[in-house]
Amino acid sequence: MSNIKRVLIITGTRPEIIKMAPVFYALNVNNVDVDWCHTGQHEELAIQAFNIFNIKPTYILSRPEGNNVTSLLSGLMNNVQQILEKKSYAAILVHGDTATTLAGAMAAFYNQIPIIAHVEAGLRSGDLRHPFPEESNRILVSKLATKHYAPTLLAYAALVSEGVPASNIVLTGNTVVDAQLYLLEQGLLPNEKSNNVIVTAHRRENWNKIKTICNALIKLSKLKPELIFKFAVHPNPIVRTQVEEALLGQDKIDIIDSLDYFELQKSLASAKLVITDSGGIQEEAPTYRIPTVVLRKTTERPEAINEGFSILAGAECEDEIVKACLLMLDKTISAEMKNPFGDGKASLKIADDLVGMLNAF
Repeated sequence: MSNIKRVLIITGTRPEIIKMAPVFYALNVNNVDVDWCHTGQHEELAIQAFNIFNIKPTYILSRPEGNNVTSLLSGLMNNVQQILEKKSYAAILVHGDTATTLAGAMAAFYNQIPIIAHVEAGLRSGDLRHPFPEESNRILVSKLATKHYAPTLLAYAALVSEGVPASNIVLTGNTVVDAQLYLLEQGLLPNEKSNNVIVTAHRRENWNKIKTICNALIKLSKLKPELIFKFAVHPNPIVRTQVEEALLGQDKIDIIDSLDYFELQKSLASAKLVITDSGGIQEEAPTYRIPTVVLRKTTERPEAINEGFSILAGAECEDEIVKACLLMLDKTISAEMKNPFGDGKASLKIADDLVGMLNAF
């Protein structure tokens, strides 16, 4: 590409790093000058993810002080502003729905960056307060972005229904599948299934429901004694303390630390069932043909439910969680079932489109 123009990728959490890594490499192949700014929104898990993909970010910032959403957002914006003052950028890429996503898009808008590209655009739960604040974050970003990379047809349709011109949207698939297929093609993941059930729960709206989730796991472990539960607990002390107290002495339920990306993928690839409130895991499970129980009452990823890969159980009622788990344990997910999140070429489509826009300047 002649007349190279600089691009800045902005991330703040581990899932953003994982999903933007394939985009980073696809842009590099096209000789795009790419900087990467990690805001430190999640500090503990970020370095693991960067190391797995052999990426050295240009900037690693410290998480802003303050424990509320407002303080976090304003601090992130201030920090990103300092980066934007260092160099001139033709395009900013943000991903998904985190505080960093919104802060990056807002800072780019106020600095009049020509291209504000939103990767994984158009996801909607239909409830502005669930998940909170992610649903509002991604809706606000869609008002600022100049280019929207939609992972699914439903996401594409949601953007069109909100008035985004179709010419500003590209249907790409989800970049998370690109990363997974790389691991599978390299033979780095197990081929055989185990009796392990992988559990994660970290979302803000479930902090006061952790005991209910744990009680459901205890009931399920007694109904299905052949299963081994692996609860990968987020480092947040609000979550961890509750889990440790509720599951004390449960020999069929192992409490483990949060897994790095590679260890999580190995665990998912061999799992019999996944129980989670994670959006990313909802997207990752279909690649491995794993039935998934979603600990939420709504989801912005209905494609997996529509295709039979997952089911909504909520996190309010122990018996509803148990019922959903038993139903999915009896379900067979065949190799013929199409992955609703793409074919592993999303990052190439994003890079091709972005290079075209940069060349048009």
